[in-house]
Amino acid sequence: MSSPVFSFCFSRRALKAALCCVGLWLTVSGPALAAEATTILTGKVVTTVTRAVPIPFNAVVDDVLVKPGDAVEKGSPLLRYHLQEEAERILQREVTIGAGTENLKGQVLDFERRLAETTAQRNKARQLVASGLGSRQALVRLEDDVNSLKSRIDLLGDTIQKAESNFAARLKELAGYFGVPIKEGEQLPATLVLTSPIKGYVLSLDATLNPGTVLPAGTMPIRVGQLNPVLIQVPVYEAEVNGIKEGDTAEVEIPSLGNKKFTATVNEISWVSNDMNVANPSYYTVELTVPNPDLELKPGFKAIVRFSGGR
Repeated sequence: MSSPVFSFCFSRRALKAALCCVGLWLTVSGPALAAEATTILTGKVVTTVTRAVPIPFNAVVDDVLVKPGDAVEKGSPLLRYHLQEEAERILQREVTIGAGTENLKGQVLDFERRLAETTAQRNKARQLVASGLGSRQALVRLEDDVNSLKSRIDLLGDTIQKAESNFAARLKELAGYFGVPIKEGEQLPATLVLTSPIKGYVLSLDATLNPGTVLPAGTMPIRVGQLNPVLIQVPVYEAEVNGIKEGDTAEVEIPSLGNKKFTATVNEISWVSNDMNVANPSYYTVELTVPNPDLELKPGFKAIVRFSGGR
């Protein structure tokens, strides 16, 4: 039976030898492990472009024409609706009244009549001054009156042109809402169409969006976005962000898809920290682009991003 002292000494020698072996292993293997270090971050899948489509008037839904996931072109109809009574009265009055330039045009006719009379008086005054029978001061006054009337006519002409141009633009805008040309004084169509502002996919519908739903002006009941490619945004700690460059590739793993892996490319790196409080660590948003031709990646999916290489 070994003595306790001998066992203790042997244990110390064995421990020392083991530590030496571990130190040697760290010395040899340490640089290799550092070179293979991986930065693992977590982010969310987001769309490259998302547009919420607003209702321009107080309206009542007639028919919802799309559902989430539907592909749409720019200008594709999303839903049909009609105006609430008060909104319809206001809009019909606007179209009936038109540009409202009749009074201005009447003023132009009056000024043109006065200009013709003043011009005749000025011409007669010129003849009298030329023959030495007229007052030069009277001629100067008449010249000023002629120039003033011309300026006022020009100013009214510009005002009329702007008003009519604005009204023409308004009719064009209304034609986009109704889906048919709109002319001054016409009765407005009974229904309007909400259309997609971009090519993409329907991302979501308002939970209460059904035929008969009342929508106040400015409500955004439908969201449309582009899904190929998609973006992933991850916060990167300040000590690691300098090791990431635009154009770098990273591996993306999506837990919701059975940990399926995708290749992403760094698209953008923010220059300002998400939190400027000096007491808190700084993180910078790194944005990556991921091809999504089969539309597997949906906005909101959790994504695990791995940047390989020493950082």
